[in-house]
Formats: sequence, C-alpha cells, structure tokens
Amino acid sequence: MRTLFTLCFVLAMCCCYAQSTFDIGFQKDTVRYSRNPKSQKIEVIPLRAKHYADSNLAAYRLHISVDHEHSSFPASAYKIDFDPLKFSELKEINNIYIYIKPDSLPDRQRQLILKLNIVDSSGNSVNERNEADHPKIVIVFDSISPESSLKGYEYLAYIGTNFDLVEGARPENLFFASNIFYPPGKSTAPVGFYLSLYGNRAMTQTDSNSYRVSTYNQQLNDTTYASITGRSRMVNSRTSDNIGAYISPLFRLGFKNPSANLKLYYAPSCEFVWRRTTLHVQYGETVNDTIVLPGTIMSESAPYYQNTTIKYNEYSFNLGIVGLFLVLENKQISVRVHGSVGYCSNYYRSPNQNQLSIETQPDIFFSGRAWITEPVTGITLQAEVTNNLFNARPFFVATLSKAIGFREIGSIFKPVTSR
Repeated sequence: MRTLFTLCFVLAMCCCYAQSTFDIGFQKDTVRYSRNPKSQKIEVIPLRAKHYADSNLAAYRLHISVDHEHSSFPASAYKIDFDPLKFSELKEINNIYIYIKPDSLPDRQRQLILKLNIVDSSGNSVNERNEADHPKIVIVFDSISPESSLKGYEYLAYIGTNFDLVEGARPENLFFASNIFYPPGKSTAPVGFYLSLYGNRAMTQTDSNSYRVSTYNQQLNDTTYASITGRSRMVNSRTSDNIGAYISPLFRLGFKNPSANLKLYYAPSCEFVWRRTTLHVQYGETVNDTIVLPGTIMSESAPYYQNTTIKYNEYSFNLGIVGLFLVLENKQISVRVHGSVGYCSNYYRSPNQNQLSIETQPDIFFSGRAWITEPVTGITLQAEVTNNLFNARPFFVATLSKAIGFREIGSIFKPVTSR
C-alpha cells in the first residue's frame, strides 16, 4: 500500500513538473526601423522575462531564431547579437542587439521576424508552454529613412531634370530652383511673401506647317529657259532655357482658422525671365514646278535650302496685378498652385526668319504654376504654363526633382566645398 502511494505521489509530481508554464516575451509585437545610407546602425530590442533561478525551470534555455519563411529582409543585411541563456541567467529585461548594415538605395519596405525558441534540459521544444503576449516580433525596415524626410516646406531647394511629355526625361536638361515660402501670420507678420529663383527648360515647340517657296531660272538652250519654282516644307523647332526670379507678397483670404491645412492668398507678383532660345530650321523634300519660257537669261541661279541653327536671347518682365496662391500642406503632401494675370514687356527676336532684330512688345500675360512635393522622399512634380494675350508665345515646363533643405545644398557642391 505504501509503495502504491509513493508511486502515485511521484507521478503527480512529474505531472506538475511537466505542466509548469513560464512568461517570456517581447514588449511589443512590431517595431519600425530604418537603414542608414552611409553607416551601420545598432538597434536594441528588449526582451521581458520573470525570475526563474530557484524553480524547476532553471535549466531551460532561451534561443532567438529567425522566421526565414515569412521574413523578407536579407540575411546579409543584418547580424543578431544574442547568446542563448538559461532561465537561471535571465533578467527582468534582456537586450537583443541587431547590427543593421548600411544601404544607400533602399528599394522597398522589408521585414524581419524574430521568434523565441525555448528548450528544456533534454533539448525538447517547450514553446507551447510560454504564456507571453508577444512570443515573436516583426521588425519593419522602412524603404526610406525618416531622418531624410523634409522637416518643413518653407525653405527648400530642388535639383532634378526637365522632361518633355513627348521626348521624355533627359538627364542633361538640368532643373534647379530655390523656393522660400513665408506665410502671413507667422511671427504675427500681417503680410507674407513667396520667393522663387529657378532655371528650367521649356518643352520643345515644333511647327511643321510652314513652307518656303523659291523661284530660280535655268537656261535650257539658246532660245529657251526654264523658270523653276521650288516648294519645301520648313520645320521650325524652338527650345528655350529659362533663368528667372519671382517674388510675390501674400495677403490672407478667407479660411480664418490659422490651423487649417488649406490656405488661400491674394498674391500680386513681379517676375523677370531671361530666355536663351535655340531655333532649329530644317527643310524637307522639295517639290519643283517648271515652266519653259522663250528667251535667254544673264545668269543662272538655284534655290537655297540649308538647315540652320540660330541662338538668341529673349527677356520678359511680368507684373502680375491679379494673382491667387493656393496652398495645401500637411504631413503627407505639399501642394502649391498659383496663377497670375497682368502686364508684361517682352524683348524677343522678330518673327521674320530673315531678320535678327529684337522687338519690344507690351502685352498682357497669364501664367499658372503647380508644385506637388512628397515629404519622405522629397520627390517633386512641377508644371508651368505662360502665354500672352495679343501675341501668343506659349511656354510649357514640366519638371521632376528632389526637394532638399537648404542645409543640404553644400552636399551638391561637395567637390568644391571640400577643398
């Protein structure tokens, strides 16, 4: 009888020992990190545990493993520093160190999943007895470091390229701009201002509806000659590189709530633009119409069709009388749209292709600009259209650029500033 009681007691103790639970886990189920483009980063992940030094679990061991099946972060991009610990060695907070290698061009968001692997003194897994709320953790690596995000939209420089909707983007067509936006109401200022210094290239304008007609004579024999009229299609392509300065005072309209993201301003403007224009004149196939006439000619001639390239400078001064400036800015996006109508004075080449004189022409202009900036990447789309009312001379500009803070401008000229 005593032997049976002893056996039952031992079995009961074994059952109690086998059912012992524990509580070891991460403090969170998800954390977000980013990769530094230039140097290695070290992140610390805390692991919470209770004290098991004096229990029958003291010999259990805690391991950290990677869920490779569901992780998208490459193994070559990180290193985990954590040695397996016995339960008797656990502290209330145990740190896991992750060394994250640099990446100058993060292509997309990736994730790394860590999970706990707990084994008993015999090496058998006992993960199912863990009562922790977070037995695994998902580490999300953002595609772009938050440190590279724009801190604000007020003082920005832009570096990028112009692109033609037909010809596409070309790296040699450099676009640059510096915009300063000081809204009214900031520091109790009743009037704000917007200043922009820029250099861009307008879209190529092509005119293929013109023809050049030329007549010349050619002696056929002693009594007759031919009068030949040649007609050739003329293709004119005009490209303008623009350098300009634009300033506009800003007066608040409506939307009295100063915290509103959408703001509207009355914005008269003053702008000066220097345009370096290149005109390419090309001739297509010539069609001749020949008439034979009696008589003789003193000398023969021939039509002159030769492709030419002409470069000249143009200047425009625009004084916007009526102007509106619409701004929508928040943590997700910055949108600025401004339109203006007013007086302009243009100094440009005579439309007569055979002259090189510069004409002065007063006119009424209208223009519209739009800027859209994403703060994390700094990617900016910009579009602009300008035209005159009486003497139409439209200019279209589209750019793709990256916005940076003025503090980072020196990095663009690194070869110079490092001297």
